[in-house]
Amino acid sequence: MFRRIMLRYLILLALCFPCHAQINIMRSLYMSDSGGNLPASGSNITATGELGLLYNKGNTNSSSVNAKFNISHELEKWSYQAIANTRYKTSKEADDGGDEYDVTTAQKNFISTQIDFKLASPDERIFIYAEYENDRFDIYDYQTLVASGWSERLWRDEFSEFKYSVGPGYAIAEAKNDEENDDLQGVILRTALEYTLEISKSAQFRQFISTETDPEYTKTKSETSLSTKIFGSLAMKLSFIMEHNSNAEVSQESLDTETAVTLVYQFF
Repeated sequence: MFRRIMLRYLILLALCFPCHAQINIMRSLYMSDSGGNLPASGSNITATGELGLLYNKGNTNSSSVNAKFNISHELEKWSYQAIANTRYKTSKEADDGGDEYDVTTAQKNFISTQIDFKLASPDERIFIYAEYENDRFDIYDYQTLVASGWSERLWRDEFSEFKYSVGPGYAIAEAKNDEENDDLQGVILRTALEYTLEISKSAQFRQFISTETDPEYTKTKSETSLSTKIFGSLAMKLSFIMEHNSNAEVSQESLDTETAVTLVYQFF
């Protein structure tokens, strides 16, 4: 029941974005809040999509797909952001008779949304954040959390920007074995840091780190990326992602890493 409510909440927020306005793809790539002058309509909306495909054939036969959609809406007193991300990977294996068949080796879906209310200074905000994650090969059927707190942009100049958010929240991780004793839930502290640097008019660097922690559990995500504009609304992005889970099973690694090259397209 809680999972269905969270999914409806996240999808509803994601659909609450009108579709207009146009800005440079490199500025919209990470959906960083500009905090600057808004257009005459009083709003600014951006949306980008990422797609990465990998196909191996030979000694190893496998294929993988990475897809991401990112939308942000900036108003005079409010800002909204929603992210949806999916990863799917298959490989071919052979049975005793030599016949090949496809085996799914990775399947992960993630959706998040954040609402900010701007205070007297647009750089100082109060936020509400929610996320939902489903990993087919994780020990949990799903993980979800809601957090609220303080967000601030410490600086922004012509080339770089640094901002953070911190606040308490409540997290739930439901075990796959239907044993309630294996479920995790409780109050957590969520912290997020983001730094962006415009290397040139066509290249941008970004470092993002978030942590969710309580006395017995810590989950950390880090994404380091470099993006370069190809032409028009199309860019290429190289990213290195790390996810660390202090509560991983003995049979699982605590640290997952991913290196990806994706194409990024700005819809509007």
